[in-house]
Amino acid sequence: MNPYFPPPIGNAAAAATFIEEKRSEADSLGYAFLLFDAGDMFVGSPVGEFSHGKAVAEYFNYCGYDAVAPGNHDYDQGVDVFREFVESIDATFLGSNIVYKETKRVVDYLQPYLVIERKGMRIGIFSLLTENMLGMTTPERFENHDVLPEIETAARYVDSLRGKDVDLIIAITGIGLRHDKRLAIAVPGIDVIIGSHSATALEEPFEDSLNHTIICQAYGHLSSIGFLDLWIDKETKRIAGYRGQLVDLLSEEIDDDTAMVRIVEKWERTTQKDFDEVIGFSEYELVREGFEETAIGNLITDAMREYTNADIGIHNSGGIRANMPRGEITYRDCYNIDALSNTAVTMYLTGSQVVEALEIGVNGHHAIFQISGLKMKYDSKKPIGSRVLEVYLEGGSVIDPQARYSIVTNSFLAAGGGEYVIFKSGENIQNSFYHLRNIIADYVKRHSPIEGRVEGRILDIARR
Repeated sequence: MNPYFPPPIGNAAAAATFIEEKRSEADSLGYAFLLFDAGDMFVGSPVGEFSHGKAVAEYFNYCGYDAVAPGNHDYDQGVDVFREFVESIDATFLGSNIVYKETKRVVDYLQPYLVIERKGMRIGIFSLLTENMLGMTTPERFENHDVLPEIETAARYVDSLRGKDVDLIIAITGIGLRHDKRLAIAVPGIDVIIGSHSATALEEPFEDSLNHTIICQAYGHLSSIGFLDLWIDKETKRIAGYRGQLVDLLSEEIDDDTAMVRIVEKWERTTQKDFDEVIGFSEYELVREGFEETAIGNLITDAMREYTNADIGIHNSGGIRANMPRGEITYRDCYNIDALSNTAVTMYLTGSQVVEALEIGVNGHHAIFQISGLKMKYDSKKPIGSRVLEVYLEGGSVIDPQARYSIVTNSFLAAGGGEYVIFKSGENIQNSFYHLRNIIADYVKRHSPIEGRVEGRILDIARR
């Protein structure tokens, strides 16, 4: 879509209309109808986040979802908030591989699986959360929780559900399309995968050539909805054919459900006051990238340093959730950039620890770190752990391995989850509890008009 003149999206109101149309169509034809959501449900939009999911729960209950399963971002406000969200939803909430650390049993507020009987069919459903969860959230947000391996869990539940005489098995996954395809190959017996996490939209379902598993996935932010029509052989009760499509929820094509419009407007009034007030201006669109220095990454890390007066700023590229638009900038734009609700955290690291952190940022397992107060050269072709070649401070001097430097980073990295444990070794760690979205907005107000430049802070000599 044209980012400057996008067509209006109906979101929840259009989705409610489409769902009711398909449900009515199924009833008239004598078909069974099932409605699922595969996670990342309420963090990332102000309506969802500031209502702690209550607005999204109203949507789920109004539309009559059958089963839903969490994605990694559903824990971004902590276990307690997510548990309250689960308890407010009428649908069955699955969490087949989400367990307590000590017992390795599925947490008590989620169900390990579901068997639904419709039109003479027994349909078994289980779910998977990404096994890389510990690298995607803070330990505090996922306290006393663990995630079991995806393949092992899937194989166990396929066997268990087959033992319960189910005719079809559906997996609701929050592991990403690449992992969905790996799952389809590794675990025979899964008929359909309804995926999320990577938001790699499939305009038509993907069918695995080995086990013939059908995979579906939609775009994020409820901008589209997936529809899958399965044709079942009445004698064998197996899939004899299918068709699927991804429907963009364009306002000009789908009428809004008026009751859902009222629900959304109610929550918008209470959660988005002053969100669209203009706070600045940008000469250019500042675009995010995963594996190179970006102007928006420079702006964010500069803003973090200016707010804290730190020597060095470090922010993960994956935490930059939207571009900064060209032209007028609103607080909503700043919110969208920091939709994960990070806060600024300061600490002291030695020069050698800074280099160790930068090595993690270029190991290729995830998007690189954006930096301020530093310039670095690295070689992405070298072995992991020895890719960083040169690190200079802002004034041009080489970083001193023994010296202590004040660092500002975001609360996700500071928590030291997954590979980011180096940040937990910092001294005098202080959380400002001030959201990056506010730091960005304050910076835009002070420095508007924003020019935004790539300055050669990060150079990969292997790409030159």
